[in-house]
Amino acid sequence: MTNFIKNDKTCFFALGVAAATAGVKFLKSKTFHKGCVKTVAAGMKIRDEAAAELLRIKEDADDIRAEAKEETAE
Repeated sequence: MTNFIKNDKTCFFALGVAAATAGVKFLKSKTFHKGCVKTVAAGMKIRDEAAAELLRIKEDADDIRAEAKEETAE
C-alpha cells in the first residue's frame, strides 16, 4: 500500500480526481451561482454606465461642432 501512495503519478492522478470532484460540487453550489449572478450584474451595470457616458460625450461633441459651424458661418 505504501508503494501505491509513494508513486508520484498515482498521487497526482488521485489528487486530480479529488480536485475535479470538489470543483464540480463547487460549480453546482448555490454560493457559486449567486456569486456569478452578482458578477454579471456588476458587469452589466458598468456597461450601462459606460454607454450613458459615451452618449453624453457624443452629445457634447455635437454641441461643439454645431457651435463651430455657427461661428464659421458668421
